[in-house]
Amino acid sequence: MPRISAFGTTALAVIALAVPTIVGAHAQDASISGSTLVVYTPNEEGMLDNIIPVFEDASGVTVQLITAGTGELYQRIRSEAGSPQGDVMFGGGAAQANANLELWGEYVSPEDAAMVAAGKNTTGFFTPYQADGSNLLVNTDAAAAAGVTIGGYADLLVPELKGKIAFGDPTASSSAFAQLTNMLKAVGGDYESAAGWDYVKALVTQLDGISIGSSSQVAKDVAAGEYIVGLTYEPLSLNFVLSGAPVEIVYPKEGAAFLPATIQVIKGGPNPAAAQAFIDFVISEEGQTIIAEKTAGRPLREGVVKPGLPALADIPTVQEDGPYVSAHRDEIVGKYRAILEAQ
Repeated sequence: MPRISAFGTTALAVIALAVPTIVGAHAQDASISGSTLVVYTPNEEGMLDNIIPVFEDASGVTVQLITAGTGELYQRIRSEAGSPQGDVMFGGGAAQANANLELWGEYVSPEDAAMVAAGKNTTGFFTPYQADGSNLLVNTDAAAAAGVTIGGYADLLVPELKGKIAFGDPTASSSAFAQLTNMLKAVGGDYESAAGWDYVKALVTQLDGISIGSSSQVAKDVAAGEYIVGLTYEPLSLNFVLSGAPVEIVYPKEGAAFLPATIQVIKGGPNPAAAQAFIDFVISEEGQTIIAEKTAGRPLREGVVKPGLPALADIPTVQEDGPYVSAHRDEIVGKYRAILEAQ
């Protein structure tokens, strides 16, 4: 199965670290230049360090970043709904965004016309900007020392991995929830089958009571060798591969779901014009090229190609039923919570 390890580390390390040099001449919008945009984001540093300075240069807007896990940021946005303090939610999955439409201001960017089908804003409230695939991140040194070979979800149930698996909290983390729905679909064929939920029960037992608070911490702990394998997502994983850590990306042989990460205007935020301009920039040809060439993400704009990753055609995939997951999110989370409480 396709794997990503430390191929071309020296040549590709700049993807996650360098500030882009592709900035051209920008005509700043006088209506927003000099203003401040407050962006709530769970995104990794590689994305933020490359996108934000270019947008600031292009627009004359100063960006203030508030970083935390997706679940924590959603709670904050909801708690502030009476007097919103943020302008943009940048990151998190489409299912979670769709389940919280009341938090977002309605906006469809004029750049939407150039996006591939999976990148279209079909609701009017949230804009896909990259495809995040669920994957396993394996510490190759730790796996070799333990004598285990990991190629998919089934391999996580071997005795040697009990207490050695890093996983977030699907009740709060969008990437952990994506992993949960991925394994249900890949193992059981849908989101209700006994086979899928029996697997989840067995995996929770393997976790040995450990639940990690943020998606970034999952990858950090695997890279540091505290765990042998983590359940995480492709852009974050690729950044650790490119850093030279002894890790490799494994796409589960049962199938990986590739879901859109989204960006949206926070309803009632103090600077909606700059928020809309930021969305326009992220899905513009320039923004999507930065994502393709300077970050670990997979862009969703027509004609923008991602170097350094296998094509989706070469990865075993499953197709998530987005409408079902959005409609039944609370039910899925409730079942998972019940499994945790029964341990």
